[in-house]
Amino acid sequence: MREKMTTGKTLAFHSYKGGTGKTTLIANLAAFYAMNGMKVCLLDFDLYAPSLTTYFRKSASAYLNNLLNGEAEISDVLVDLSAELGLDGKLFLGFSSPGKEDVRDIEIKHEMKWQLAALRRFLSAKNQLFEEYKIDYLFLDTSPGIRYWSINTLAAADTLFLIMKNSDMDIEGTKKMVSDIYDSLAKYGSKYFIILNKVPGASPIEEGCWDCDEKAWAAELEDYIGTKVVGSVPCFCDIQFSRHEFLFAVKHPDHPFSKRVITLAEKIKGLAPI
Repeated sequence: MREKMTTGKTLAFHSYKGGTGKTTLIANLAAFYAMNGMKVCLLDFDLYAPSLTTYFRKSASAYLNNLLNGEAEISDVLVDLSAELGLDGKLFLGFSSPGKEDVRDIEIKHEMKWQLAALRRFLSAKNQLFEEYKIDYLFLDTSPGIRYWSINTLAAADTLFLIMKNSDMDIEGTKKMVSDIYDSLAKYGSKYFIILNKVPGASPIEEGCWDCDEKAWAAELEDYIGTKVVGSVPCFCDIQFSRHEFLFAVKHPDHPFSKRVITLAEKIKGLAPI
């Protein structure tokens, strides 16, 4: 389903499987944009395994599940973290319910009629974010793999980013998703790109030019999958194994991870200008 054009851009982030660091990466990208004066909204449409409530250590009076059920408006769902984080712009968050019953209900208990009504509510809320809240960028986190709400979320986006690690499982799975899903979405105007995350070799004890290796991997992937790699972020152990790896791009802007996020953010802005 396609709705009327808006001035802001909708970016969906997807992966073939979990464990790619998708949520951490896009939370930092969204916060970086907001830190630099933009109005950003990040919605947790990983409805089957929501994690933004844990990442931001927040709860909400209403969840995206309530919106999809017709029990809440988007204004009830949004949590504004702009002042708390000291951002120059705006950062709105919309959480999915981590409750076991809510997660189970998404596909098991709801028939197609409910799913279509929920999709209409989501698209209406999306328009409202752009028209009333004047959002510059709407970030959509999605569930890994091919699931009903993952596909709906991807179809609602202008630009799609496949986040993956440099492993055989990720490469083969991503290649299949490109041919099965993304090529079809591209026929309706969506653009899609790859972001390599948790690239090995950032440890200072390892020898060799890991940056050179990254470039070689990217070129090889582009040739094999047929999709442009727009950026890569190395795996930094102090982040991956931190108990609470919270918004390094805002809290620790000089960290090498943050610098990579900033570079990636600028590339994404060029691909999806507002």
